[in-house]
Amino acid sequence: MHRMRWTVAAIALNGVAVGATLDQAIKQLPARHHIGTSAYLTYVRAADLRNGLRWYPALGLTTAAVSITAAVAGLRDAPNMTASLAASTVAAATAAHLAATTQAAPIMLGLRNGPVPDAETTAAALSKFARINALEAAAMAVALAAAGCSAARSTTART
Repeated sequence: MHRMRWTVAAIALNGVAVGATLDQAIKQLPARHHIGTSAYLTYVRAADLRNGLRWYPALGLTTAAVSITAAVAGLRDAPNMTASLAASTVAAATAAHLAATTQAAPIMLGLRNGPVPDAETTAAALSKFARINALEAAAMAVALAAAGCSAARSTTART
């Protein structure tokens, strides 16, 4: 049962993280093409590079820690091969998310202060960030699905 609590927490946190990342990927980042890079950078500095500097790391690191804990518990107590594979997938997807974040965060932090870079430089940085953000979203979605599978297989194994 202890494992199931970690898995449920991983599902909940990955759900929030996937939602936040998809909101950025689907709604926020494409807006830069309509309002221009300078206006979008002003928004990013006011949102992502202010309150977001607390929100995103807290959400990402907590989600990763809980997901890894759930994966370890799942591997230790896996009732069957499918649950073990699901737990391994949670761990691998979480590692992929963290690896992508190590590439994405410096891009945004590089835009945090100083004068607004020229439009071409800003557009290139935001385009690179958008590509990495899509990888982060995919990794978190895989972790979410795998955690759900782990929970479903564990529930099925007990009944």
